[in-house]
Amino acid sequence: MKKTLAERLEFLLSNLGIRRRDFSERVGFTQSYLSMILNGTKKSPSARFFDAVAREFSINPDWLRSGEGEVYTVPGFALAPADAEIIARYRLLPPAEQAIVDEIINALLLKSLGGNAPEK
Repeated sequence: MKKTLAERLEFLLSNLGIRRRDFSERVGFTQSYLSMILNGTKKSPSARFFDAVAREFSINPDWLRSGEGEVYTVPGFALAPADAEIIARYRLLPPAEQAIVDEIINALLLKSLGGNAPEK
């Protein structure tokens, strides 16, 4: 378990393969705000920060706040942590690259189902 919020955020940055600047932009906070959290000068980020990170990256809010529970979540679904991580990484891709991943998945499904494409 990652003991501090800074450790949990560093884990996310590394695990998602995202730069601090991009992470900050995605959650709608400045890079300096994130830096203050990471270096420990901001001990209590706003609830809006926690909500934005949890929503944008499919992160379990309890894990983000306290380190308890699984890291990734997908609302409404019970997923294995590895599956939730894949979804979180997929969401980091620009829409055009998500479309490419969708095409690859559809082609693999078509192949594995013997030519019977699944219905959307």
